[in-house]
Amino acid sequence: MDRQNRLLILSFDLDNPAKGIPLFKQQSDGWEPWPDDVRDEFEWLATPRARLVYELCLGTGQRIGDVLKMEWANVANDGFDLTQGKTNKPLWIPLTDRLSDYLQGLERREGRLVTDNGQSVSYRTIAQEMRAIKARMKHADAARYKTHGLRKNATIELYLAGCDDEMVKSVTGHSGVEMLKKYGGQVRQRELASRAQEARNRLAREKNEP
Repeated sequence: MDRQNRLLILSFDLDNPAKGIPLFKQQSDGWEPWPDDVRDEFEWLATPRARLVYELCLGTGQRIGDVLKMEWANVANDGFDLTQGKTNKPLWIPLTDRLSDYLQGLERREGRLVTDNGQSVSYRTIAQEMRAIKARMKHADAARYKTHGLRKNATIELYLAGCDDEMVKSVTGHSGVEMLKKYGGQVRQRELASRAQEARNRLAREKNEP
C-alpha cells in the first residue's frame, strides 16, 4: 500500500470517532406478532410456497431457518422431529389440528417441505417472496411484520391457551427460563409439548364453534 492510500485510510479513521465503540443495545419487545387483519389478507394473497412457510412457522413456533430445513421424512401423523439449528436442541413437536389439516392437502414427497422446484430454497429467496406478497397487500403496515414474528404469534397462542413457561418452551424451544430445562430430558419435553399443543387445539376449536 502506498503512502497516499495509507493517509486516506488514517484520515477516514480519524473522521469516524465511533470506530471501535460497541453498539448500544436498545431494549425492545423484539419481533412483532402479526395482527389478525394482516394474517387474513396474507393468507388470501400468498403463493402456495409462502403459505406453507407461514403455516409451518405459525404451527410449530420455529425459526424460519429451521422451517426451511424441515423434511417430509421427519413428519408423522402426530408431529415433527427436528433439531434446532441455533441451539442444536432436538425437539418433538405435535401437530396442531390446523397444521395437520393443511399438510394433508399437500403432496408428500422426498426431501424438504419447502423447495424451489425440488431443490433446497434459501432464506433470501423466501424473504423476497414474502416481501413481494406484503407489497401487494392493502394493509398500510403489512411490510412491517416479518416472518420471524410468526414465532411470537405461536408463543402468544400457547400462553393464551393457558400454557406455562415450560410448556411454551417445550414447543418453541426457547431457552433461558430457570434451570428446569435441564431436568427430565426429551421425555419431559414430549409430555409438556403434547399438553401444550392440545390446549392450543382446544382454544382453536372453541373459537370456531358457532
